[in-house]
Amino acid sequence: MQYTLFIQGSPFSTKACHSAYRFAAAALDSGQYTINGVFFYEDSVLIANALMQPPRDEGNIGTLWQALSKKYSINLYVCIAAALRRGIINEAEMHRHELTQHSLAEGFQLEGLGTLVQLINTSSKTVTFR
Repeated sequence: MQYTLFIQGSPFSTKACHSAYRFAAAALDSGQYTINGVFFYEDSVLIANALMQPPRDEGNIGTLWQALSKKYSINLYVCIAAALRRGIINEAEMHRHELTQHSLAEGFQLEGLGTLVQLINTSSKTVTFR
């Protein structure tokens, strides 16, 4: 079975990103399931901020997602409109908006809602985390 994960909740004020991570890790580690892609929307896009520095006694959920993505070759998509609104931009958007730096963490990519629709249409199930 192939899943798409749709995450909406903030990594700081909800458990959405953490619950989705645990779900994805368990599914992939079982060897019975695959993740077609992960789409971060609304406040969950804050996870893709390369400048995020959680307190040292807390785990960095962004880093965990990056490692899982690398281990299993999972695409981590971030809603471009939600990300730009929250100051998370990639190099292309940096040039487009004539800024001097970008803030998108490695392993994440900015995409539109069309990508989410494509993920949903090509997966067996979509699981939403709020």
